[in-house]
Amino acid sequence: MGQTQLLLVILAVILVGVAIFVGVSMFSANAVENTRSAIMTDLHAFAGKALTYYWKPATQGGGNKSFNGVTIGQIAAMGENPNARYYVESAQDDDCVIVGVGKIVASDGDSIRVRIRVSPTKRGIVEIVN
Repeated sequence: MGQTQLLLVILAVILVGVAIFVGVSMFSANAVENTRSAIMTDLHAFAGKALTYYWKPATQGGGNKSFNGVTIGQIAAMGENPNARYYVESAQDDDCVIVGVGKIVASDGDSIRVRIRVSPTKRGIVEIVN
């Protein structure tokens, strides 16, 4: 082989390597973003169930206008799904914080964490970590 052909082969190998690296990076970033969106969707569903628990009388297994003592088992069939593991971080009379910890690790090596704060008047995502 001539020098020109050898140089072109080396250049082609470098370009293919860079393309593979970029493709893997984009796939990883997309997986993290999809997991984050799925966790937020799950947390909004759990927030609705937590509000149902809040308004339900204690005689029917509810909180009787209080989040005190609520657990993830009382508002969801399972505390874990393919997206994340969920738990109640804090629960007071008129305030409940539910957290989802993702099963996919972000690029910085930490798990995806999303918190939602639920109250009788409003609910919303409080914090997205990673």
